[in-house]
Amino acid sequence: MTYEIMLHPLYYSQILKVNSFKKFSRINEMEDDQLLLSLMQVFIAQMDSALKISNIISEHSNEEEMSPDSLVTGLVYRLMISMDDKEMKESMEKADQILHEEDSGNSDSDEEQEEVKKEEENRISRNIKKNTCNCNICAKARACLLNYPSYEVSDQLAQKFKDAIDNTCTIHKLNIL
Repeated sequence: MTYEIMLHPLYYSQILKVNSFKKFSRINEMEDDQLLLSLMQVFIAQMDSALKISNIISEHSNEEEMSPDSLVTGLVYRLMISMDDKEMKESMEKADQILHEEDSGNSDSDEEQEEVKKEEENRISRNIKKNTCNCNICAKARACLLNYPSYEVSDQLAQKFKDAIDNTCTIHKLNIL
């Protein structure tokens, strides 16, 4: 007998099959690796799409460089507003490319990390700035920010995404109200 596990269609439409005799035992390592890879791909696709939205919000806010406010707003938007099929396909392809690239060695130096930590320590807690653009994306983004504090996630992957948003807000000392 085979069980089908379907991840929420917002995140991934692939159906994973698990044999019933393995229900209470550990799935072999190759299947675990494939499941982990699939989940990582979905998470990266969500982040990629959120960054695209963040970039639009940043441009519509006339920012020279994307602010933490625009970044968080894009993340919240993507958590609460489903991608259409075209966006999903593009983001999944981009995530697949990212996962299959060789390590480019572009990691932050210790000095850059220390500099960021010092900036974080000097920040004052504040509310997220919202832009005043009335385009469809910006208007929906403002509505998402208003509803975020009471938003309940529908699955574990959405919870991980929400946790990433909350962590970003904590790091940048931002409040979503």
